[in-house]
Amino acid sequence: MNEKQQEIRKMQEMIEKWQKFLIISHRSVDGDAYGSSMALYFYLQSIGKTVEVVNELPITPFFHFLEIHNHITREIAGKKFDSIFVCDCGELRLTGEYPERYAEIFGNTPIINIDHHNRNSMFGVCNLVDTEASSTCELVYDLMENTPLSNSLLEGERAKKDNKSPLLLLGEGAGGWGGIISPQIATLLLFGIIRDTNCFKNSIHPHVFEVTSKLIALGAEYEKVIFHSYKSEKLNYLQLYGHVLENLISLKWGVIVGWILTQDIFNRYDIRENELGPQLINEILSSLEGTDFAFLVKETESGDRKLSFRARRDGIDVSRIAQYFWGGGHIQSAGAYTKASLDEILKVIEETDVKISL
Repeated sequence: MNEKQQEIRKMQEMIEKWQKFLIISHRSVDGDAYGSSMALYFYLQSIGKTVEVVNELPITPFFHFLEIHNHITREIAGKKFDSIFVCDCGELRLTGEYPERYAEIFGNTPIINIDHHNRNSMFGVCNLVDTEASSTCELVYDLMENTPLSNSLLEGERAKKDNKSPLLLLGEGAGGWGGIISPQIATLLLFGIIRDTNCFKNSIHPHVFEVTSKLIALGAEYEKVIFHSYKSEKLNYLQLYGHVLENLISLKWGVIVGWILTQDIFNRYDIRENELGPQLINEILSSLEGTDFAFLVKETESGDRKLSFRARRDGIDVSRIAQYFWGGGHIQSAGAYTKASLDEILKVIEETDVKISL
């Protein structure tokens, strides 16, 4: 049994032993964080556990087509949990203010860490961390595929299966181990995989296609996810993209490109900051020929600045810039929140050595 399998087995034992769970991810929830957290939420509920998902910031309306955002809470004061799942988060501080605000909860509750970011600080009592994985959703699927269930639950789900309920039992062979992945859970996991791989453009390996195939067989709504992620742009969003392209900031003679979106610009195009999806930087800015990487600075309604960085080619580590601003992410995709001035932000972007020694 390798290290990853050992961590999965340890998590399975914790799930079987404990009843009350809290789930949290990084404060600015992206598709992988959202998909993994909510898939885990519904999965644990399906096996009789008590679960809450908490997040500091409102969920972007970009994800509302999944119709589950009302399951997320913002307050957990006075509550007790047997364990805390932290999904898609390299460091606990990236979850926002909760660890400090609820120190009595986070300081006295075992943390289960599921993540695929490089430089994860291994802050959990159990750490399912695989930097080779395409996404945290891929790891959550691996965990779910063989989660232990009681005999009564297993028999109950077999009965549902016999009645043609849209459930599939996986891994029923060895010693009564098995898991239930509904079409809703499968859709959430597929959503996270598609979002974090940018529709299978990066972080690809054979296992992610194997998992994707199984999720579609389980009833994941692939067409729905693709439509709402890539085929539903509004006119004012496209007009904003045009404004950005007409006014690009070019650093180092075009090697670095990006733009700063202020609240005035968002208001001009009738868009709220948290409604803007990743297409602008993922599909447009980071695809410009001749560039090493792209950046996008978004001014939030609270006055903070949200930074996003995307590398265009191998050998560039944009997470180094994010880490300067106490953010995180992957080598080729990273971000941060900061109160730094625009002059400082641009100076750091231009002067940070992002090249990897190969």
